[in-house]
Amino acid sequence: MYDGEERDKWCRRLKGGDGWDGYLIAENAETDDVGENADMVILYVHGGGLNAGGPLISLVVFVKWIEAWKLSHGANTHILSLEYGLSPEHPFPSARDSLLECYQWLVNEKGINPSKIAIAGDSIGGNLATLAALELLNNPNAYKNTPLPSRLLLISPCLSALTTSRTFETNYENDCISKGWFDLCLTNSLLNSNLDPACPQVSPLFDCRLRGLPKVWVCVGGYEVFLEDIMSFVKNARNQGVSVELVVEQDNMHNYAILFPLSRHGGAKKAIKYMSRFLFGEKSVIGQYPRN
Repeated sequence: MYDGEERDKWCRRLKGGDGWDGYLIAENAETDDVGENADMVILYVHGGGLNAGGPLISLVVFVKWIEAWKLSHGANTHILSLEYGLSPEHPFPSARDSLLECYQWLVNEKGINPSKIAIAGDSIGGNLATLAALELLNNPNAYKNTPLPSRLLLISPCLSALTTSRTFETNYENDCISKGWFDLCLTNSLLNSNLDPACPQVSPLFDCRLRGLPKVWVCVGGYEVFLEDIMSFVKNARNQGVSVELVVEQDNMHNYAILFPLSRHGGAKKAIKYMSRFLFGEKSVIGQYPRN
């Protein structure tokens, strides 16, 4: 983990007012404004079941991505890692709303073209990324008709708040997520919300209004308890005309793409390559995106 001067080189704290805070992670984070000279801005939402985690927990991974994509595509990537309130002090949908406020700030206040913004997240962060995109899509008037981002990057996303899928039973011995921990997170995050865990506002797996979502890249490990839910979501999205690129890494567990020490068969390294292709194309397309 970076600390001191090395950390300051790569990240700078951002204050977004009452709605959100976060960190800019970039090669020139000390001097560049968000989106300045950037070819792609990734708005990232960390995992942790809405109960744990933080915006810099994957800082080392973010730096790997930035350096790799600079080498492969000459891309200058900015990552805005969101800091959102955790439950039970900040129950659902507080985190989703913080993400939406941050995205609107990028587009409407910073003037960054949505064509070069991707919303990304791991685990419950992938859930929040999907829910935010669906809010923008299906309730445009509530968000001043702010255009959707160009892409969604979903790493081992939690797309259902239920634990009834087959792989919750068959994969639990090989994965790092237990049903007890998941249920505790769910109880804390939905406290006093009066929301059914199966409703689309919580579980995008059950949303029938996916048509119109931006292009989606999603990865999942073959040992994940979320595997069946993710496969079902991908099928639903494709049936509704959404472009989805799916990567299944066998013999890998939850969040393998960002857990380099636990990733098997080079899964995390391969994910960097697959994401770069999704974001920037087979060959460099830098220069085709407007800077602002």
